[in-house]
Amino acid sequence: MKSEFFNQIINAIETKELKAFYQPQYDANSGRLISAEALARWEKSDGTIVTPDDFIPVLEETDAICTLDWYMAEEVCRTIHEMGEFAIPIAVNFSRWHIREADFSRKLRVLIDTYDIEPGKLEVEITESALAVEDFSLVERWATEVVDLGVKLSIDDFGSGFTSLQFVKDLPVDFLKIDKAFLADNCQDERGRGTLETVFFFASKLNLRTIVEGVETLQQLKFLQNMDCDRVQGYLFSKPIRKEDFLVIAMFDNEPAVEENPLAAVGTFSSNTALLNVIRNEYQLIVFGNLIKNSYYLMSQSDDMTFGTSTAGVIDDMTEDSMANSPKGYDKIYYDNLSRQALINAYNEGRTRVEVQVKQYYQDKIMTLFTVVHLMKHPTKNDILMVGLSRVISLGDE
Repeated sequence: MKSEFFNQIINAIETKELKAFYQPQYDANSGRLISAEALARWEKSDGTIVTPDDFIPVLEETDAICTLDWYMAEEVCRTIHEMGEFAIPIAVNFSRWHIREADFSRKLRVLIDTYDIEPGKLEVEITESALAVEDFSLVERWATEVVDLGVKLSIDDFGSGFTSLQFVKDLPVDFLKIDKAFLADNCQDERGRGTLETVFFFASKLNLRTIVEGVETLQQLKFLQNMDCDRVQGYLFSKPIRKEDFLVIAMFDNEPAVEENPLAAVGTFSSNTALLNVIRNEYQLIVFGNLIKNSYYLMSQSDDMTFGTSTAGVIDDMTEDSMANSPKGYDKIYYDNLSRQALINAYNEGRTRVEVQVKQYYQDKIMTLFTVVHLMKHPTKNDILMVGLSRVISLGDE
């Protein structure tokens, strides 16, 4: 039965019953069409429509899906070529079977060269669940070969499975495509919003761009704008459309699909980003720590000023390293003001802020630092938190 079904798919490809539809993707803030996703649609000659849910899962049970994937990839490359100077990135989905396809990158390169398109205009999507079932070394090699071609790589349906964060941390991924299930409550549930905020913060920390699918309401869009989301797609903007309609929109009628408001881009998340940039410009070193747990991590360090501080570690060890790197007399100043116990004592005395001027050796010079440490209680635990900011006042000879 499945063999007969596969033969029907092959016949549908040959007779052009299988078509690539395109769902536009929009810049979340400007509302302009900036990319698209290609989706397979089967329209039989008698007018019957076979939905993707009826044929793609069957094909995905074996590597038979690869035939459809490569057909779609070629259709996308042809479309990009036809768009010429108006070409925008278009994503095509590939199943997990391709991760073990030995000549995958070669076949992708052949398509790119045959249709003479910029590699960056082609985006490869692989589902989160596909990554989870494969050996990491295979996934890493496959992903690296794809990105080395200049093609963009995105993890589709992020958050729908149980992928190890290693896949996201260590793979050369460009985009996280966030599963539409996150929007199911229309962004009205506090825990749902908190989960989405965490995902966007996670993506930002890893310098990944974000795409959210399934956007259907204005409330969802406004929330995503506040999260500094990059791209959105969904029925609020457009259903998947035929190639000819997509070409008209992309090449001749690319007007904003949402209200173009310069203030719309300044949401909660992007405002926080702007604030952090101001703080980073003011202070060359920013450290966050937990005094009770004796731990810290380096939030920011100036590119042109290396302090020799580990990215993360034990506060007491950082204190010892800093004291050892202080000129005579300033080691005691450092300990009396900035050691973990000194800061705990300050907090217990009711102080929420400690200011001190310290000196450190930097190469063959002495660096004078103004350091301010803000102290606060953890909102739900008995931990004492600190944010330390250090600004270089001067750098001179001993």
